[in-house]
Amino acid sequence: MKKYTLPEFVHTTKEELTQAWSDWFDSLKEDHELLAITIVFRPIDRNNSQARWEGEYTEGVLRRFRRALERSEAGQETALPFDEFYYFERNEGSIFKMTGSRRPFHIHALLPIRKSQFNRIWSSDNDDLKERLMKDIYSLGTIQSVLVEKVAEGHTRDWTRYITKMKQV
Repeated sequence: MKKYTLPEFVHTTKEELTQAWSDWFDSLKEDHELLAITIVFRPIDRNNSQARWEGEYTEGVLRRFRRALERSEAGQETALPFDEFYYFERNEGSIFKMTGSRRPFHIHALLPIRKSQFNRIWSSDNDDLKERLMKDIYSLGTIQSVLVEKVAEGHTRDWTRYITKMKQV
């Protein structure tokens, strides 16, 4: 199965770059479902670096997605066609997720999943991740909350803008 590499876009403004990302993700929609993911982490010790939480996401959360999509270990390498579009946030926060004056460590991501494998992780009855995968993600112990939504047709640009919040890409 095809694994995509990080596209290189040369654009002069952040708006042009956001549009290029959005167009690229939309170009995958014929064969892929696009998920918007927010993972909020629970700080359990003093190691709260960006590298630590990005590692929890890439080595923990994404590994669980790969295992759910592909049982064979050899196939897990390419189970996620593109898993590099994520942003760590520390100082940005939602009024719904604030605890006192502290904002949680969290990651926002867009994750394309092949339509041929989508039913392995998505429950059409609940319109959410399958319960088994959710339990597997929460078993990491550092996950406070998980929000996964299918990106509706015509809303890729909105999600791309929200995730990047005009951050340096």
